[in-house]
Amino acid sequence: MSRFKPAGRTAAALRRCAGILLVVALAACSNEPAPQAPSAVVPDFELPTADGGTFRLADHRGQVLLLDFWATWCPPCRAAIPHLNELQRKYRDAGLVVVGMNLDQDPDELAQFMERTTFNYPVARVDEATRNLFGGVPSIPLAVLIDRKGRVRKKIMGFSTEIAEQTERRVVDLLAEPPPP
Repeated sequence: MSRFKPAGRTAAALRRCAGILLVVALAACSNEPAPQAPSAVVPDFELPTADGGTFRLADHRGQVLLLDFWATWCPPCRAAIPHLNELQRKYRDAGLVVVGMNLDQDPDELAQFMERTTFNYPVARVDEATRNLFGGVPSIPLAVLIDRKGRVRKKIMGFSTEIAEQTERRVVDLLAEPPPP
């Protein structure tokens, strides 16, 4: 019985294909996602907040927004809260507004969580229509960065120290952009 051995040109083609696949696989695993072009302006929306108020996107035009889609039952979401508090504290005066976009179904669970957790930013209860404005929420936590012109500039999924650093860099970059006329 003879073993199959690729001929010279076939072996070279297989090596090139394997090399291309390796490059594609490594790019897909990169921690730094491809840059996103600014989207169209996010339409205005209003949501009830956990403290009984209302969050209106229109009230924050000209500011940089970090909308954090999260739920109380999600460990990485809960781990992100101190980082979000710190971003809000550090960059509020520069024009950053952090908003917790809560996806919990049970308002009582959210209320109980809010009683034992410190937030220095508003927490809004999100509906399906608002989720759809951002193309759905495939995974949480999901941070959506909106520039001063009201355009989605970045979506960042997950939370880790590295993601926190990446998010802060993106926030600083957006805050450095001039406000709209």
